Amino acid sequence: MTSLLINDQEVEVTPGTSILEACRQHGVDVPYFCYHPELSVAANCRMCLVEVEGWGKPAASCCTPVSEGMKVKTQTESLKKDRKMVMEYLLIHHPLDCPVCDQGGGCKLQDYALTHGASKGRYAEHKRAVVNYELGPFVNTCMTRCIHCTRCVRFADEVAGTGDIGVLNRSDHMTIAGIVEEALESELSGNLPDICPVGALLDKPSLDVSRPWEMTHHKGTCTQCPNGCDINIESRGDEVMRIRPVENSPEPWLCDRGRYVYDAFRSDARILEPRVRRDGALAATGWDEAFEQAVALLKGKRVGIVFSPDWSVEAHASIRLMRDALFPDAKVAYDLHRRDLRPFAFEEGFSMTTAQIEAADQVVVLGSDLRQRLPLLMQRLRKRGRAGKPVARIGAMNYRTNMTISSDAIIRPRDWPAVIARAMEQVRVLGKTAAGFDAWLAAVPERHEAGKILADALMADSCALLVGEEIRSHDDAAALIYGIDLLMRACGHAEKDSDGRNLIPEGMNTQSLAASFGDVRISAGELFAQAGAGALDALVVIGSDPMGDGLFPSAAAAVLGKVPLVQIGSISGRTGEFADVQLPASAYPENEGTFVNMEGRIRVATNPIRSLGQERPLWKVMMRLIQVMGGEVPVVSMDELRAVVAGRMPELAGIWASGETDSVMVRPARNRDAACVPRKQDQAFALDVVSRYSMYREGMWARASGLLSEAADLHALDDVLVHPDTLASAGLAAGELTVRSFLGEKVFHVGVREDVSPGVLFIARRGVAGELSDVSAASLSGGK
Repeated sequence: MTSLLINDQEVEVTPGTSILEACRQHGVDVPYFCYHPELSVAANCRMCLVEVEGWGKPAASCCTPVSEGMKVKTQTESLKKDRKMVMEYLLIHHPLDCPVCDQGGGCKLQDYALTHGASKGRYAEHKRAVVNYELGPFVNTCMTRCIHCTRCVRFADEVAGTGDIGVLNRSDHMTIAGIVEEALESELSGNLPDICPVGALLDKPSLDVSRPWEMTHHKGTCTQCPNGCDINIESRGDEVMRIRPVENSPEPWLCDRGRYVYDAFRSDARILEPRVRRDGALAATGWDEAFEQAVALLKGKRVGIVFSPDWSVEAHASIRLMRDALFPDAKVAYDLHRRDLRPFAFEEGFSMTTAQIEAADQVVVLGSDLRQRLPLLMQRLRKRGRAGKPVARIGAMNYRTNMTISSDAIIRPRDWPAVIARAMEQVRVLGKTAAGFDAWLAAVPERHEAGKILADALMADSCALLVGEEIRSHDDAAALIYGIDLLMRACGHAEKDSDGRNLIPEGMNTQSLAASFGDVRISAGELFAQAGAGALDALVVIGSDPMGDGLFPSAAAAVLGKVPLVQIGSISGRTGEFADVQLPASAYPENEGTFVNMEGRIRVATNPIRSLGQERPLWKVMMRLIQVMGGEVPVVSMDELRAVVAGRMPELAGIWASGETDSVMVRPARNRDAACVPRKQDQAFALDVVSRYSMYREGMWARASGLLSEAADLHALDDVLVHPDTLASAGLAAGELTVRSFLGEKVFHVGVREDVSPGVLFIARRGVAGELSDVSAASLSGGK
């Protein structure tokens, strides 16, 4: 540690720390504009000047590292004059429009003008005006207010990786410009208004509608992806105005999906009151009648249950209590993206934190579009790339990453066994093996050279594998994951303190779901097949939308409408078109609850916003359903429900008592007996089908959000994509073509992209070509 004196107080900091960071760490106020802890140091605003004993002039504290015995002064008469001069310079061209600026009340320039500026300006010449730029649906610009701190430029370069904001000209003619107008390409663009210290970049959806002092703040957990970020929900009355990241949380940023989904909370798709179907249409009714109708449809029937993994841990416990009390023989499904339900050698969830992944010697992404699936993890990999650390990738498409990939291989899903087998052979030549290699290799006759990328990475001292949706949703996923597990164990990356096996889950709470429902879980596809075969008399869908999401939309469509459906949730979705009864349950910002994210971090949401209609917390709906169907209600309070949860997950009991969540991590389960070798693949169709996950289209909440739908249109691709060679080999041209699969034949518009693997039919828009997601193979022929 390095010792220094700040205003005559001795402090200790890590060597290499800047003076500004040392002051921030020890509660010493130093004003600054251009500095941001997550961005590189620009040192161009000169507001953070400090005096260092023995130095001839003030130092910019943001770019000056501490040294042993350094004596720093942050408050002197000379510094007051310097800061006053800097403020005068910054305000020369700044408009005097604080009363109409959305940043008013939360503006650093406003605050510093009061504490460090002059009471009167001396500049009498004409102020300049700057042209505004269009930066997409989420960012509004008022560039005359810009003070050229360049935070936005550094954000675009270093965090978003898009580089679509830059500096033009110098001195009095300097401007910050959108290099790519009409749309800001980044999926993290909503962070720009947060990092702008003035009112130059503002949140467009909430522009001119609220003031900071009008907001009520609620601590919540975002359930829009497995990352489960801590969020600060700002509301006025019962209306959500903004969602922002929580300061000092593990993730300093928030993706656009989690930030702008809030308009869905008040969308027409919300279920705000009980409804029953009368004369072919859903009609509002009272709770009593809705429950009576649900009892008539469900009591004494063989029932299948489909629910979302994104409910809170307490809500999931109530679903299990309802199932056990009313339908003890019922099977449940909660994963719409998994075909193979055999036990995996390592279950969904991360063995590493995102910080550990960023710091690993090697990172390999296996079949995942991280920019769409986990944009904040992708940001960490970009940060890693800027530090010169390698990131390798193998998959069916060269998904855009806005970074340089060190090693890249494009393959077909049917090549995954051959890739893993090639890696096994290479690591065995280098003297690393595991029991099970021989049997696994004997089942795979082919070898694919992409396995060398995987094997080379496994030779490092630390290696993080990010196993994505291409493997997780594979027909033979259990065998592939077992092969990866063998490789990691052979190379020493499966030990307790150096476990690099990270299987990207579908949603939240994967670790707790495995503990609560592992004994009664089946595939959603199998559940719909049972319903279609007459083995089920009714379905209960709880916060899930199998018609709009996942890999079984056609299977769901074939069943829904033929068997009675009771829908419980916050959003109607496409599945709501077939519901006989709808029971409203509170949305995630309207509930207290506990969540487990992909890293195993515990998140506790408190101070929920007020419900808009007659919604009730899901656990109360479950208990009422038990009651009206003649069962004995097992819990009557949140405390009793949490006691049930603690019985399955004891680590959570202490969290509710103490409120301390940082030290508890729930790791994914390991199944040492899950030994599956690859099965012989069905080659009935020539092309492998891969479904794209779109952060702007996937999920009931995203589809109900007008803001995200607008972004989806900006980022839209053709319905179905193939490599040009795929069409050339079949003598076809892009356009309207017939896709044939075991579902039959249908015509789609097929486009071409060279970054799709030859031999792959890539579904780019599930909303249009979603029924193809049911299949893993297909063929193409001329259109009709």
